[in-house]
Amino acid sequence: MSKTLAMLGTASVLALAAATAAQAGTIAGRVTDASETVGLEGATVRVVETGQTATVASDGTFRIVGLAAGDYTLRVTYVGTEPRDVPVTLASVNDTISPAITLGDDVEFVDNILVIGQRGALNSALSRQRANDGNVAVLSADAIGQFPDENVAEAARRAVGVNVLNDQGEGRFVSIRGLSPNLVSTSINGVRLTSPEAEDRQVGLDVIDADVLASVVINKSLLPNMDGDSVGGNVEIETMSGLDVDELYLRARAATLYSDLEEEFGWRGSVNFANNFLDGRLGVAGSLSHQERVFGSESFEVDGGWETGESVAFPNEVELRNYQVTRERTTAVLNFDYRVNDELSLYLRSTYSDFSDQEYRSRVEIKLEDADYDDVNSSGDLAVLTTSDMDIDRDIKDRLETQLIFATDFGGEWLRGNTTIDWSLSYVHAEEEEPNRLDVDFRGTFEDGEIIGVNVSDPLMPTLHYQGGLTTQNIFDASNYENNGFELTNGLAQDREYAGALNIRQDFSLNGASAYVQGGVRVRLRDKKYALDFDVYDDTDLITLADVARTVDYSQSRQGPVPNPTAVREFFFSNLSALDYEDIDSVIDSQGASYGVSEDVTAGYLMGSWDNGPIRIVGGLRVEQTDVSAYGYEVFLAEEDATVNGVILGDDTLFVTPLTASDDYTDVLPSILGRFELSENVVARAGYYASIQRPNPGEFAPRVLVEQNDDDEVEGEFGNPDLERLEAQNFDASIEWYPNNDAVVYLGYFFKDLENVIAPIEYSNYTINGRVFDEANTYINLPEGEVSGLEFNYQQALDFLPVEGFIVGFNATFTDSSATLADGREIALPGQSDTVWNAVLGYDHGPWDLRATVSTRSEYLDEIRGGADEDRFVLEHSQLDLSAKFELSDNLQIFADLKNVTDEPYRAVTRPDGVDRIEQFEEYGWSSVFGLRWTY
Repeated sequence: MSKTLAMLGTASVLALAAATAAQAGTIAGRVTDASETVGLEGATVRVVETGQTATVASDGTFRIVGLAAGDYTLRVTYVGTEPRDVPVTLASVNDTISPAITLGDDVEFVDNILVIGQRGALNSALSRQRANDGNVAVLSADAIGQFPDENVAEAARRAVGVNVLNDQGEGRFVSIRGLSPNLVSTSINGVRLTSPEAEDRQVGLDVIDADVLASVVINKSLLPNMDGDSVGGNVEIETMSGLDVDELYLRARAATLYSDLEEEFGWRGSVNFANNFLDGRLGVAGSLSHQERVFGSESFEVDGGWETGESVAFPNEVELRNYQVTRERTTAVLNFDYRVNDELSLYLRSTYSDFSDQEYRSRVEIKLEDADYDDVNSSGDLAVLTTSDMDIDRDIKDRLETQLIFATDFGGEWLRGNTTIDWSLSYVHAEEEEPNRLDVDFRGTFEDGEIIGVNVSDPLMPTLHYQGGLTTQNIFDASNYENNGFELTNGLAQDREYAGALNIRQDFSLNGASAYVQGGVRVRLRDKKYALDFDVYDDTDLITLADVARTVDYSQSRQGPVPNPTAVREFFFSNLSALDYEDIDSVIDSQGASYGVSEDVTAGYLMGSWDNGPIRIVGGLRVEQTDVSAYGYEVFLAEEDATVNGVILGDDTLFVTPLTASDDYTDVLPSILGRFELSENVVARAGYYASIQRPNPGEFAPRVLVEQNDDDEVEGEFGNPDLERLEAQNFDASIEWYPNNDAVVYLGYFFKDLENVIAPIEYSNYTINGRVFDEANTYINLPEGEVSGLEFNYQQALDFLPVEGFIVGFNATFTDSSATLADGREIALPGQSDTVWNAVLGYDHGPWDLRATVSTRSEYLDEIRGGADEDRFVLEHSQLDLSAKFELSDNLQIFADLKNVTDEPYRAVTRPDGVDRIEQFEEYGWSSVFGLRWTY
């Protein structure tokens, strides 16, 4: 169906183009800064006599068509400068003129007004946001450079309505308006990125270094020419073009990094260049960055919930975790742009990012639920437990994780009169690999009445107390811990997509207004698969913890001896032939996790725009046809004496059955956006668009893992090929006031009506396909949900103060969300924070450039576990970052950044008795960056 509609849409455009084609004059000019070297992207050019407008592109060019012969006045506006009127003359309807327009002569900046300091960054971003059809937030390269950001995710969180989910204290996944990162799409230079994550669609933007960016654009509304599978919005990463500058641009940066928690140094370096050749027809731009960062974290976690049935509540199992991480990130960008002539241009853009994490996690698991509760000696806030048959595990995870994203795009644009044809062919490859990950456990079993106390006066950070004497000696004696087995993991996730697109646009004049119609087709062929090779080896008496013990710094509690990863790895591979291989356990996890999904999307659209100056309306219809197929495995383990189909089985019996699934559906996605200039400095917007979100591959894949024990208790984990895609109706309205050339006040409202929200769920005593499960974990569609909220943004250069140079900014998003579970319980959408805000105070004057930033998000629901007293919540998080720069010369700058100044932790809780009780408390310490930046 969609292929037919796509062809009909393209045919309609061609027919309309033929019907409306007429001889008309064209203005194809360029707007630059006062130095005439940098294009002022986002500047608006308006024909005063007709109201027709055009937005200046990244290279400074603009194009207005459909004009009769005569004299005209072009009014050019750009935030940070006074508007400029430029007279032009079209001698005939066949005439094309190319005025060169400069702005900013009246602005006191060195070299240009676009890329110097916080003021230039503010002007650039506001100009692009003001000119855009939809609701967008823009961060320019220099704005990103004002913050101590490690990667793209951390750069994006500075925008209004954007929140970032951290990993090991560093921003990783982007959330827009509080929605799950899986509901946010990501593209680079217009190419949709695939995900290296094994299960998901979300793209971890910590893979891409912030140093290689030209800008980040957050699109919160969709047009018909944009992919329709984005409910939260789209993060567009833009890199430089050599045609954006008129002469050589070169920037180099070198810095040293320091982690307070690990007391270790790292380094970071980058180089960016852009230039053009062949009389400005060939542009070449590239970036290369590398970072090596050594850091860590300390975590206190609770597994198995809290026991609240005794006189003093206590955690069933305590985990003391220490992480030591070496993170390396390499990003390379190479872009070619070639103007064959005034009508034809071609481009080839490529981005490569390689990310690796070498992580050593030392963990101690104290299984308090196996101890005897001492009701006599427990009182107040102290729970006392006596060991009778209690295990303590001391283990190590030695894991190298690598992620790679490669995106390349070849395309072009052909201008013929009032007709524009553009096309692109792209390829994206993303992968994640865990080569030879090794997990090794050592277990001590304590039966002699050792006494352990748990002080829960602070339920967000309980403390452990040991009896002392022989008890303490036994618990911390490494020789009491025998080997409890080895696990060797080799996992590889690959996600690749081939895509092609063709768009045709016809510009014309309609009753004195500027208008266009545009149609196109797009094909995306995606293939994602995950292969897991998981090898389990039984415990051995060849080694105890004492043979490979070490200690690590751990301030939250007394951790004691833990395995040394180097010694453990050396022992494992030296004695591999002597270890007992557990084939059943190995097959269960390997086959149960592996899957593949192929997803083909064919889309066609037709859209149009009408612009008379104060009013601009753009809208149309997009149709997407999805064909998806998947494979996985059902792995069924029946333990000895389990009864299956009336038969009592002997030794553990394993059944492995290949499974397949498929689905196809068509979505019709209308959208319309309106932009209204109520006055010269007030812009109102309103819009509606429909969008979808397809299930994550790991949710849809037909994977079934079932275990039945000798008591005939059945537990299972399932993918769900019957999941429907999430469907959303999205509404936006906003008003922007630009009180002067250096300020904006923005207020927006949004509403999303959601159907078939996808969520994980845990069932008890549940029947699936005729089989009764005592416990089952799977994914379901929630019947309906909704998200609504207000956004506020204020940014201003405080020129009215007696002291020059101060800049302030504050943005906030206030959100309300709800969804209804199958049992009728109403919840907030998982991952949805009610409040997200950022506050910035900057000073930019003379050689000094200073900035302080506070980023805050409120708590959110993290996991649905069957009841409000079981659900997991992540508590509020606030972070303070500081940045300082000093210009040693026009070309050389020294800078220092301080991140997470207050050592803000990550805290996740459950509320089993209405009290916030910790499930995870993780802290990272502060970190710093100090270095030099040279620009030519």
